[in-house]
Amino acid sequence: MFKGLIKFAGRLTLSLAIACAFGYGIYGFVTYAVPLSKGNYRQAMMSLVADPTEVLINGGEEAYEKSKLGEATKVLELALEKMVDKSGHFKLSDRWKLERTYFLLGKCYQRQEGGEGKAIENYQETLRINPRNLAAKYNLEMIQPPPGGGGDGGKQPDQGKIQPKI
Repeated sequence: MFKGLIKFAGRLTLSLAIACAFGYGIYGFVTYAVPLSKGNYRQAMMSLVADPTEVLINGGEEAYEKSKLGEATKVLELALEKMVDKSGHFKLSDRWKLERTYFLLGKCYQRQEGGEGKAIENYQETLRINPRNLAAKYNLEMIQPPPGGGGDGGKQPDQGKIQPKI
């Protein structure tokens, strides 16, 4: 009789644990994932399972896509403040978010008047985190002056014009 009661209590505990995990997953889906996917960042941020930096990065990306560059820059800089401490250290688990944030900041600054210097810095940070980021390499080459001067900012020569051979 006692063994049967222990077995029942074990099964009940396991069933309750599975039900709680399932409920937690549903809660996260309804209060975080769905609002985040629909661009309702305020509601997603209020969820108990929210990742505040991910919400900020998504908001910054949306602002960038809507050409709200000032807003995007502010939101992405705030995300960086949350991920990188004052000494420049960050959690290893945040590497992919940092890479994405620096790259988006580079794109924002690249489109802003006079922001080429900050764009270069952010693309270089992206490459410091992930040297294989081809998009950051490409964007950096497009705005950075080639080694040895040149000063054309990576722009291609005008089509149809004869270029002197050096």
